[in-house]
Amino acid sequence: MHFMFVLENDYNYVTGGSDVESSQACIIGEHMFCISFETESVKRLFRHTFPTVLPGSGCEPAFRLLLKEGYGRPFTDYRIDKFAVDGGFRYLRTDYALEVRANYQSAVIHVHDSLALKHAFMHLYSLLIVHERWGLLLHSSCVAENGKAYLFTGHSGAGKSTAAALSLPRSVIADEAAIVRIRPSGVSVFHSPFRSELQSMDGKGTGSWPLGGVHLLHQAQRNRLQLLSKSEGLLRLPDKVFFWNPSVDESRAIIHLLKQAVELVPLYELHFRKDPEFWELIS
Repeated sequence: MHFMFVLENDYNYVTGGSDVESSQACIIGEHMFCISFETESVKRLFRHTFPTVLPGSGCEPAFRLLLKEGYGRPFTDYRIDKFAVDGGFRYLRTDYALEVRANYQSAVIHVHDSLALKHAFMHLYSLLIVHERWGLLLHSSCVAENGKAYLFTGHSGAGKSTAAALSLPRSVIADEAAIVRIRPSGVSVFHSPFRSELQSMDGKGTGSWPLGGVHLLHQAQRNRLQLLSKSEGLLRLPDKVFFWNPSVDESRAIIHLLKQAVELVPLYELHFRKDPEFWELIS
């Protein structure tokens, strides 16, 4: 609560006021952002945290973001407090503060360090794409093979990053948070800048890949693939969505998007050994 004052008067900067050091246009998924940096230091932090983010052309996006640093203290836990404020919402964690305007056209993020910046931007992006009913940010790795994308997800420690690493030299689209576009005509996955261990193992990505399957991971002594029913798959996916403190409307939107996805994409349980031979069951 005692950090709430830091965002109160920042929105005059979001459009590029004189106190903002510089701005950069960038593209994530199909969304163009104009990001303003309060200092050169926070710009360097952004580039270090998101080295694969794609630059945009020009700076006339629908969404504007101001980045600030020097907030709070190092990460302690995932608790996030949500407050309604005049014209939007504020989300507070020990290491970041995020304030989003209700029209979803601008936001301010104030962070402690690189981890806080990554999580705060993931938080913001998830809010934006659910608000637009555009898609979801899924806690998963994702690999491209023969023109299609394959998602690997599961509980913590199930092997998402392991499956991605074993898949090299295939293109790793995501190793922590997959950007999933969901439409009635199909489901696709975009290159994700929200990386963990495999940040440096894949270059900057462009375009998207149709989603060929979702695989719920279990490490095992032998490789085995089992098709799940749509209803079982739907029950297993909600806790794989990156989203914090959803409202009733946001929860409904997430479930609606997941229902669309499972109607269009097969879901499997994948029991796999720590070797790349499991790809023989997939492709």
